[in-house]
Amino acid sequence: MVPIFATSTQANLLIYLGGGGFVLLGAFYFGRLVTFFFPKNPLIRKGKEENDA
Repeated sequence: MVPIFATSTQANLLIYLGGGGFVLLGAFYFGRLVTFFFPKNPLIRKGKEENDA
């Protein structure tokens, strides 16, 4: 059997990139879940508004 990843550095890089992508996807879907449960909250729906002074 030919190993796909010859070095542990390559395997670690794949794990780090995959884990980082998983965290970003989780953060995205958690944000969607929060806006689903609190749709009328103006802080969540509109974001922070800047005052032009």
